[in-house]
Amino acid sequence: MGDISEKSSSFRTGILLVLIAGISWGLISLFIRELYKYGLSALDIVAIRSIGTALVLVAWSLGFNRESFKIKPANLWCVAGCGILSIICFNLCYFAALKYTTVNIAVVLLYTSPVFVALLSVLCFKEKFTWAKLFALLAVTAGCISVSGALSAGSCELSPRVLLLGLGSGFCYALFTIFGRFAQIRQCNTAMITLWSFIFSGSAGVFLLNRETFSALCHQPRFWGFAAGLVLISTLLPYCTYTAGLKRLTPTVSAVAATIEPVVGTIVGICLFGEKLDFSSFIGMCLILGTVFFFREKSDTSA
Repeated sequence: MGDISEKSSSFRTGILLVLIAGISWGLISLFIRELYKYGLSALDIVAIRSIGTALVLVAWSLGFNRESFKIKPANLWCVAGCGILSIICFNLCYFAALKYTTVNIAVVLLYTSPVFVALLSVLCFKEKFTWAKLFALLAVTAGCISVSGALSAGSCELSPRVLLLGLGSGFCYALFTIFGRFAQIRQCNTAMITLWSFIFSGSAGVFLLNRETFSALCHQPRFWGFAAGLVLISTLLPYCTYTAGLKRLTPTVSAVAATIEPVVGTIVGICLFGEKLDFSSFIGMCLILGTVFFFREKSDTSA
């Protein structure tokens, strides 16, 4: 009984950590909207996010946790996958999709990621694909579609390019969970995975940043405030907590729980930007929250 209770407690802790990550990711619009006002492009913001987080992690690790740098060369492919194939490529695909379609459609295609995680987990980790997980995937997919409003009139037109870019963003988003799990299997801890993922993504981000635009903003304190919020609240915190939660959960459950992000984004839009909550969004939020609650209750009943 003690082992079962301990396992249930670890599961709940994992869910909580992933929910914190989803909430933090959901707050990203607070900082993105303000940074766009400074004339930054999507690529500039991706670069600032990756480079800034890398610098913070490197500085912190040098001061307090130098062991995080001591990764085995044979494990570098795992964190390179997290940093470049996931963080950078996901952002590039997502922002490219936004050029050719609505935000609603782009968000729905992005949140096909739990489906990719589930399929890849079966192939890579021999994870069991249960009826409960199938129900969860269907529920969160329906929830994300409802929250985004993608079924509203005139929003369902999909070109092959949009479909490819959107599904690409979902696939690359899912790769962080997969590569992160590979790294954990190889005994890499949360701090090491997060540090090296952003060393790789930050290095790639150097080539994306428009240096002239960035240099012109360096003397503006408010810009640095929003950039710091993007780095610390909506990047560093969620990636650390998500990676820590992934250690306690299966990849599929982690991906499903992280879909709390569009719910938080909707709430932020309503409370701070005056956006309206329609019936479709309300139903979508209930589906997503209900699915996360379902997993928590399932853990409790198994204890």
